[in-house]
Amino acid sequence: MEQTEKWNIIDLHTHIYPTVLARRALEVVGRENDAADQIPVKENLWRFMKEEGIALSVVQPVVSKPSTQTDVNRFAREIVRPNVLAFGGLHPDCEHVQEEIEKLKDMNMAGIKFHPPFQQVYLTDDKYTEMWKKINHLGFPVLIHCGKAKVKQPFDLYPSGVRTFLKYLSDIPVILAHMGGRSEDPEEEKILMEFPENVYVDTAMSAERGTPEEFERLTSLLGPERVIFGSDFPYGTQKAAAALIKNSSFSDNEKAMMLGGTAAKILGDKIRTR
Repeated sequence: MEQTEKWNIIDLHTHIYPTVLARRALEVVGRENDAADQIPVKENLWRFMKEEGIALSVVQPVVSKPSTQTDVNRFAREIVRPNVLAFGGLHPDCEHVQEEIEKLKDMNMAGIKFHPPFQQVYLTDDKYTEMWKKINHLGFPVLIHCGKAKVKQPFDLYPSGVRTFLKYLSDIPVILAHMGGRSEDPEEEKILMEFPENVYVDTAMSAERGTPEEFERLTSLLGPERVIFGSDFPYGTQKAAAALIKNSSFSDNEKAMMLGGTAAKILGDKIRTR
């Protein structure tokens, strides 16, 4: 394996929480009794980053209810530092959604995160059209959870659903988490491969739930320049996620793009001005 120093690694998909909520966040995967040095708080993320040579992590907050939006984003803004950025969380059904998007811009958030199953929303609904247009106008990168989640509900989103609103997001990076949802439906994969070049996928949970062969197949089809390193910490590990890319058969330049180069282009001056 190549030496860590060879790569400028950016983890675009991590989660941390206030200490009082960190164990509750692990209940969904049955890990609420994890040791204190494993729970998703900022100190543990920083330690894992140092151990794995991660230059920058991006925290992706989830606003599960409109009533929590202000507190969630306040915490996200407070944890920003030289090696940590944060997207803002946005609940599509919050009051005055246009103003809330403006607030995220004023807070200098690096992008906007959506999680349809946890938020219990159908992002394909036409009522969100003006929301998408506003996000596109302000130039926010968007990261959207795709595929299943550890909850039983009908809000899972796949490429066929993304296609219904992608036309409103033509000017911004759109990152589909979990390799676009890793659907077993060949039609969903076909739709993903036909998306325009502003659509990317991240590798969150690919090391834990997929195989290296499947990762390489999907990456070859989509193009390494559109695949972004993401660990989904604490649900996945930065070590396994980085190793999936480092140990692959792609060239050094292609690995560099996946591990940090493409993410750096998407984040742009957020890296330099925070």
